[in-house]
Amino acid sequence: EFKLRITTAPLVVAVPSPEETLTAPPVFEVLRPAFINMSPPAPLVPLPTLATTSPARPAVAAPVTIYTDPLLLSFEVPVLKNKEPLKPAVPPFVDRITTAPLVVAVPSPEEMRM
Repeated sequence: EFKLRITTAPLVVAVPSPEETLTAPPVFEVLRPAFINMSPPAPLVPLPTLATTSPARPAVAAPVTIYTDPLLLSFEVPVLKNKEPLKPAVPPFVDRITTAPLVVAVPSPEEMRM
């Protein structure tokens, strides 16, 4: 049994900290050029006027309209066709072959000694 109790206090070392210093971020002053408003140069010749021209009418008569009646449906009753699949005349394997497993009598020792 342990009757002696050991207590260890944590190691506390006073480390001096630097004083608080406030530093503002650097400010870069960039000189901007003065605002200049420039218009495009005036055209040397006057702009062309807009003229819309429709194409000439064809010198032919209007096309003749042709009406075609749709084909009439036949009212015949369809013939019902049932087709069974074709069955082979003779089965492909007429003779059935049965093979028994190979059983060989192997003598076993009555007793094993080690």
